[in-house]
Amino acid sequence: MPLRGISGADMAVAQAQDDRVVESLQTLGLEFLSEWDALVFLHRHTVSLCTAAQIAQLMGHDKPEIVAALRKLEALGLIRRSRISQGIRFYKFSAPAEPPRLACMVELMTLGENRAGRLLLLKHLKRPTVVIRRKRRDGLRLA
Repeated sequence: MPLRGISGADMAVAQAQDDRVVESLQTLGLEFLSEWDALVFLHRHTVSLCTAAQIAQLMGHDKPEIVAALRKLEALGLIRRSRISQGIRFYKFSAPAEPPRLACMVELMTLGENRAGRLLLLKHLKRPTVVIRRKRRDGLRLA
């Protein structure tokens, strides 16, 4: 039974859009929100000279999440990283060379330009598992 105010045709359109987002994310090889956020960050900034920790801080993610995301994005050919020099690297967005992957990238970037599209992307991207961290209480303490 359809929800009140939502026709069967509207539900079919929403399902088709959901399916298309899932397909596009799979085509690009993206699974996690941190990967998407890092990709969007580098797409918007084209080239960044910084550390992974700085990128993580700017995006509000933990450093290990972003380090893993940057490695995966590089392996997928979506970004390029320079060699590390004094703890800093160049990170550069790299558009996919294959037309189907490029079309998926453009489609998802366009979708992410409005709130409804971002919510749809969030629906299909995994979030990291929550890790409870305990602060270490060892070491020298002055009273």
